[in-house]
Amino acid sequence: MNVLVEGIGSMVFNTQLKYYKEMNWNIVGIDVDDKSAGFNNVSKSYIVPKYSDINCFKIIEEIINKEEIDLVFPSVNEGLLEWSKRKRYFYDKYKTKVIISHETAINICFDKWNTYNFFVDSNIPTPKTSLSLEYDLIKPRVGRGSAGIVYKEKLSDNFSMEDKISQEIVTGDEYTIDILCDFNSKPIYIVPRKRLGVTTGLSVKGVTIYDEKIVHYCRIIVEKLKPIGIINIQCFKDGDNISFIEINPRIAGGSSLAFASTENWFKAIECFVQGKIYEPKEIIYGRYMFRTYEDVIIDEEDLRKEME
Repeated sequence: MNVLVEGIGSMVFNTQLKYYKEMNWNIVGIDVDDKSAGFNNVSKSYIVPKYSDINCFKIIEEIINKEEIDLVFPSVNEGLLEWSKRKRYFYDKYKTKVIISHETAINICFDKWNTYNFFVDSNIPTPKTSLSLEYDLIKPRVGRGSAGIVYKEKLSDNFSMEDKISQEIVTGDEYTIDILCDFNSKPIYIVPRKRLGVTTGLSVKGVTIYDEKIVHYCRIIVEKLKPIGIINIQCFKDGDNISFIEINPRIAGGSSLAFASTENWFKAIECFVQGKIYEPKEIIYGRYMFRTYEDVIIDEEDLRKEME
């Protein structure tokens, strides 16, 4: 099976690399930068433009055609909506399955104001949120991690709320819940993990914890949203109070802990693609993840200079 994976220079890809290597797949990787470890860990690699470039998907389509790609795993936020829009096109033309949720779900997750309204409409507890400068935490409507988040007390006099939301500050333990859904949006795994250490918005320490209340709300979210493949949901828990803040319709860097606490989720996705029945494994709770970093040393002549 020929599989296209994007963002191969990212932490997300490199935390999942061992699980990709377990599969008998031919991995074709793409990224905007050849100076990354990922280019030396795939069967074939290509440099592509950023998603803001008008030619980006033209070049990606050429790769899909040339490499006879069977599966695509989008994981870069900036491209998720465009991948969802092209999901049917790539399947009809090349029989390529793009493992991503439908456009409506991506739009809900992509825009934090849409996410807030989705939570409210679904009776999911969430912090109070406004398009005006009403609450103390200011976030971009579209963004990732902690980028662009500021506090109201630190704003300049000419600050604009265009394309931003204000949100009530919530406290407590932070959780990310990794979820795997089949192609009928049935949840196969729902694995909460408490984030014990975070660096620049990325989880570097965590532990899997069963929490019936969190799982209950996640089931409601999945039922209403109808996602496909791997997603993750973020919330805070303070005592009995839970506040859901975000849905990411893609795999997360810390999802490797969910894999390690069940089994390789790519095996399940392969079953879905082949129309086979997948039998979920027991979830191991109380399993910890401590992230470390490893150097990759490459000589200059081995760096990729241009797209093949």
